Amino acid sequence: MNVSENRESATGPASTDAPSSALLSALTTEHYTLQSARSSTVAEANGRSLLFLSAVSGATVALALVAQLDRLGQTFMVFALSVLPALLALGLTGYARLADLAVHDAYYARAIGRIRSFYFTIEPEARRYWLLSAGDDPHAVMRQTGQKHSRWHHLSHAATAVAAVTAVVAGVFVGILVAVSSSLPLVFPAVGASAVAVGMFAVLFLDQERRWRRSDQAEPTLFLPDGSPAPQVSTAPAAAPTTVPGAVPVAAIA
Repeated sequence: MNVSENRESATGPASTDAPSSALLSALTTEHYTLQSARSSTVAEANGRSLLFLSAVSGATVALALVAQLDRLGQTFMVFALSVLPALLALGLTGYARLADLAVHDAYYARAIGRIRSFYFTIEPEARRYWLLSAGDDPHAVMRQTGQKHSRWHHLSHAATAVAAVTAVVAGVFVGILVAVSSSLPLVFPAVGASAVAVGMFAVLFLDQERRWRRSDQAEPTLFLPDGSPAPQVSTAPAAAPTTVPGAVPVAAIA
């Protein structure tokens, strides 16, 4: 009798429900890869935010120096109208990338939540040792960072901060442009600049909501926070429509 037979006779027949070592190795590798991808998104987001804010700080100091030398004369106006459009373009491109990175980070977090849901099924009695919950619902990424998902969670994102500064730059640019091209009192360019800044921030904030809504709708929720399968809502019609053989129903791709 060999060693394996002795173990089987002492502990009973080997369990056939245990996951294979190859599957565990693959999921562990995928978990590590996803966590590395999340780290890279955070690093890139910090780098892009720092690049934009550094450019804004440098441009502000340069504008202040030119204003002291020219006393808000023609040289200052030409310099401001040359620098502010570049800052505006840098801010818009930086915001777009930061918004994409935030969505990608949430996508990776949901993928990690699915893998953690599988970990919960290996030994149900060991769930009390897991501090972070599982699941891949839209709230998973906020739970993994110890926060609560809400409608206004976008306000804490780096993309929102860059969007706010970009909106202010756009307002200042429009205000200076109106002041230079017209002889209106100062109050009118100031009001126009404020309206442009508020409007651009609102547009960028709504764009963030659109990105998150599309991301949530792209991937269905498969697991609940406790690791159990999520109930799937059936979208089958009451009566089967007449379709052409080989055609894909609309409900299958919606």
